[in-house]
Amino acid sequence: MNRIKQFLKNPKTELFFAAVLLFTGIFIRAYHFGMIPVGVHQDEAMAAVDARALAEYGTDRFGMRYPVHFTAWIGGQMSVLLSYCMMPFIKLLGFSTFSIRLPMLIVSCLGLLALYLLGRQTGGKELAVAATVLGIICPWHYMQSRWAFDCNMFPHVFLFGVCFLIAGMKKKLFLMISMVFFGLCSYCYGVANYSVPLFLVIMAVCLFRLHQVNWKELSVCILVYFITALPEFLTMFINMFGMESIETPFFTIPYFPQSMRSKDILLLNFSWEQLGKNLLRTFSVVWGNGDKSATNTIVKFGPVYYLTVGFFVPGLLVVLGKIRKEEEAKKRIPYIVLLVWLFMGIWVGIVTREVTINRINIIFYPVLLIAGVGIVWCIRKWKLLVIPVGGAYAVLAMLFARNYFGEWADVSRIYYYEPYINALNYAKTISCDYYYITPDPQGEGVTMVGEILTMYCHEIDAAYYQGISNIQNGAEVLPFQERYRFQDVTKEIVEENQGRSVVYLIRAPEVGLFPSEEYEISSFYDAYFVVRGR
Repeated sequence: MNRIKQFLKNPKTELFFAAVLLFTGIFIRAYHFGMIPVGVHQDEAMAAVDARALAEYGTDRFGMRYPVHFTAWIGGQMSVLLSYCMMPFIKLLGFSTFSIRLPMLIVSCLGLLALYLLGRQTGGKELAVAATVLGIICPWHYMQSRWAFDCNMFPHVFLFGVCFLIAGMKKKLFLMISMVFFGLCSYCYGVANYSVPLFLVIMAVCLFRLHQVNWKELSVCILVYFITALPEFLTMFINMFGMESIETPFFTIPYFPQSMRSKDILLLNFSWEQLGKNLLRTFSVVWGNGDKSATNTIVKFGPVYYLTVGFFVPGLLVVLGKIRKEEEAKKRIPYIVLLVWLFMGIWVGIVTREVTINRINIIFYPVLLIAGVGIVWCIRKWKLLVIPVGGAYAVLAMLFARNYFGEWADVSRIYYYEPYINALNYAKTISCDYYYITPDPQGEGVTMVGEILTMYCHEIDAAYYQGISNIQNGAEVLPFQERYRFQDVTKEIVEENQGRSVVYLIRAPEVGLFPSEEYEISSFYDAYFVVRGR
């Protein structure tokens, strides 16, 4: 028995088990990676198209030089960090679903490593293992790691900052490094601009009162954070006051005249009714069945499993007890961080309209860690619980995997536009002068979705899109705006294009416009059809 205890206490043993855990997390995330979700989401296509333009020209697809915030959907902008991370993979591996999703996979796996380290810093090896296992099998963490959505960078980059923040209590250099990561959060997701500063202010007060930092260290931290986040904050400032874009030799701070993003912030459009809805929605999304969006949640499991919610409550009580009773300041700080982080996540839910898993994703890491605290406490109190708890999570993980690679994979075809994308890819193989493409696969009047998915599938060159060049895929063709027509096809359009080299991508109701003896019609799931003259 003593030999077993010595073996378990050996640092090399811990390193081995930690490596096994992380390898397991990486392996199950890499399984069939790039194939599921099936298709491509419009937001990852948008991020990828701009990343490709940056990799080739140093501009976004509109020609803006290294923007600190993307124009993206014209009225709805997009954060840039994920696209900048895509650039080297596009250069090395080419432009594909695999290469554009790879950065998110890598960052998420690093997030598992950071989760282990933070658990280790907070409650020792037991919490590190419990939290990491929860992260590995967590539906939210698994699903977000396998597709490329810009806002999903936020929780991971913030987690890296938290790890360095706590490590900075022993070595102050790490404290400064943490500020860089907190500053980078502003380039991950817009909500970071009104949530991370709140977290940092509260933590600065706590650390100063606990005599863990002095005025000089606080001043340096503020400076590092401010310099890192400054271009993004300037973007907010010039858009708030309608000022012109700022162009520097290295990057552009853009003004967006058609921006509608301010409508997403409750503080700028306050109503008591919306506040109540946000509160209820926050708790139902995080601790309930998620946002019921097929891209983010499998409802029968919830974002973190419903079982995890049961351990969150005792875990939260333990965290509060540690903060109140722990005498040594350095041991209290990780628990204070967890509590403030949780509060920050709730704050995001309260002040952000239409709370979704993506918009409140910053809260899930502290939820997992606090639930891990609860699991460790329960198992320490009733040691035999380790068997049913471990067994229950093993069953949940297997059921989730079965659903994700089975029923959900089939559902993802719809939400990631696989029929439309297959039709676009087939249309790309046909030589023609003009394309008429049904513009709104989303079916909600968002016509830009069709254009951005076409740019992704047809690998539209940024210079060609801007009208600077008429060279596309090595051949001279008509200008983009003339060659690609994003509109529903009518009888008049068909008659007008008689005798011209035209390819149509249409919906089922429009098939009747094309006599089968005159046109070759290819079906894609009977949802979209590619039509060309015989």
